[in-house]
Parts: sequence; C-alpha cells; structure tokens
Amino acid sequence: MSVTPLLYVIDYFRNPHAGTEGQLHALVGGLNRSEFAPHLLVFEDSPWLREHGFPCEYTVLGRRSLASPATWLALMRLARRFRQRGYRLAHVFFNDPSIICPPVFRLFGIRTLLSRRDMGYWYTPTLKRTLRLTGRFTEGVVTNSRAVRAVTAAAEGFAEQDVHVIYNGFPEPGSASPVMSPQATELERLQREGCLLMGLVANIRPIKRIEDAVDCLALLRDAVPDLNLVVIGAGDGAELGRRAREKGVEGRLHLVGSTDNVAGCLASLDIAILCSESEGFSNAIVEYKRAGLPVVCSGVGGNPEAVTHGEDGFVYPVGDTQSLAMAVRKLAEDPELRKSMGERARCNAEKDFSMAKMIEAHESLYRGILARRSGWFENETTGESIG
Repeated sequence: MSVTPLLYVIDYFRNPHAGTEGQLHALVGGLNRSEFAPHLLVFEDSPWLREHGFPCEYTVLGRRSLASPATWLALMRLARRFRQRGYRLAHVFFNDPSIICPPVFRLFGIRTLLSRRDMGYWYTPTLKRTLRLTGRFTEGVVTNSRAVRAVTAAAEGFAEQDVHVIYNGFPEPGSASPVMSPQATELERLQREGCLLMGLVANIRPIKRIEDAVDCLALLRDAVPDLNLVVIGAGDGAELGRRAREKGVEGRLHLVGSTDNVAGCLASLDIAILCSESEGFSNAIVEYKRAGLPVVCSGVGGNPEAVTHGEDGFVYPVGDTQSLAMAVRKLAEDPELRKSMGERARCNAEKDFSMAKMIEAHESLYRGILARRSGWFENETTGESIG
C-alpha cells in the first residue's frame, strides 16, 4: 500500500502544552506511518520548533500578514510545490490559515479540512462573512464537541454532514507514582490534616467564574466545615482572596498557582469542579476523570458531553451557585458516592477520550475525504487545476 502525504497547517506553534497545539502534536506523532506521511507548514517559526522540532518535518512560510500580497504569493508557490510532491489534503488550524489556505490550495488541487475547538468567542461579523466565503473551498471541519459543531455550523454555514466531531485524545495513564512538587506537597499536607479538598484547574480569568467556587465554599461553610477550595492555575487571585475574606472562608481558599505537575495535585483532591461561562471541550474535566475524581461542572459547551450527570459527576446551570453547592455537598457527605463516581469517571475517560481513538477517527476521516470524487479535477503530474 502506498503512503499518503498529509499536510498540516498552523500559523504559529507555541508549544505542545496548549490545547490545540497539544492535540496537533499528539495527532501527528501518532499517525500510522505505514499509511500517512505528515508534513507541517507554519506561517512563522517559533523558539519551541527551533529547539525541539516536531514529530515530522516542517516548512516555514515566513509570512503572516493576510493583507500582504507577498503572503498569498508565497503560499501559492508552496502549494504548487506540495501538490507536485503528491499532497492532496491539508488539515488547517486557527483563523488566518483558515482564511487563506482553502482558496489557494483549491487552485492547486489540494483539499482542505479545517479545525474548530472553541465556542467562537472570537467571531466578528466581518470574520464570519469571510469564513463563510472561504469555507466554500473546504471539504469540511473537525470540531472537538457537539456544542462546538453547532456553533461552527451556524456561524460559518457548514452543512451538518460536513462537520465531524472528534473528541480530544489523551495518552494512557502512566503506572508511575505522581511526581511531587511544592503545590502537590502542600495539598498532601492539607489532606493529612483532614481537609476535604475541592479543586479547580483553570487560569484565573472572568470566563472561568472561579468566584462561583468561592461562593459555593461560603454556602457550605457550616454544613461541611472541613471543605477547602484549591485553585490550580495562573493569574491574579487578589479579588478571589477579597471575596473569600468577606464571606468568612479566607483560611479555606488555597491559590497554589500554575504547575507542570497537575496530576500530582489532582492525586490529593476529593472533588473536582469547573464553573466556566463557556467551554468548547474542557481538557481539565478529562484530566479530573482520568485521576478518578467525581466532577461537578457548569452545563455549558461540551461539558455535558464530558460528564454524565448522576453517573460520573453532576452538571449544574452556569452561575447557579446554590445548585453547585448542593452537588458538592452530596459528594462531600458521601465518601462511597465519591469513590463510585470517581471509578466510573476514570473508566469512562479511558474509554471515550483515548489518544488511540482520536487518532483513528482522524485517519478514517482522511481516508473518506481522499476517496471522494470531486468536480475539481487535478493533473496528477503538474498539480495544475484543469476543471
């Protein structure tokens, strides 16, 4: 069987720790090399790529401004070269490549597949009109939840059959004990002292509504006196600290900051929560579940797809701190429920969100797109359009 070249396009690859970049890095690294030969095109080089490379070879366009004719000409030259080397499909990530790549690649007989991974907070009327236009030159779009699929289809005009849901993938849990860090050591100490730890992994930003978690802690101050709130993430926590002081729970709020050792911190938690105003698909929820934690999350975006209410956690209406507190109290007062929900959470995460499942779904989609007959014919030798 011949090996199929696949082109991946992104404007800038910061590092593999961010959501989209991490999934792209894992996807390319896990592709079946006996069937697919990936190549990455970046609009601009990055320190990470220069120092660490990528799971496949990469090419730098060297330009990012869509307003510059030089960017379009440079991409045309590369598109012709890639088509002459046998590339017939490009998987494109982020906004600027989604605008420029579909029409340019179509000129040279390369089909384009897009990716969308959030609830479209960045859409503007002009951008939506532009994407609806350039989207006519694509084969469809991959989203990481049904919620993102609905937003993308409505905003960009894709037909339902052209929007494909593929959930994020995560590697198999390691068998090694969690590595300790100052944050993990502190949480382990709190656990030994008898604290019941409710944790939230998120950078401190308004969209994460972490103040709701503080309010929940205050609502349960007397009913669950050993309950503590742990916030794992970067950001200014002054306002959260002020809110906790006003509500009399300052000593039970722990802002531990960001850490590379989230798994080590999760090992000491009893309950995991997420209060976000908006989520496309939350990696934090899957990390909670992989750690064997019951989850209480707001019912926004892809959260209800990641948590089955009453089975491996609870879903509550965003902003409804009374409902959040009721769910947390139910778990706090019932160790057996925490344990059973946590076990189901781990099993469901390993079954539904494995890296192998994510990669296999992409490979199947690529095969289907490449097998389609199209009204746009390509000259197999020169890569010039002849239709």
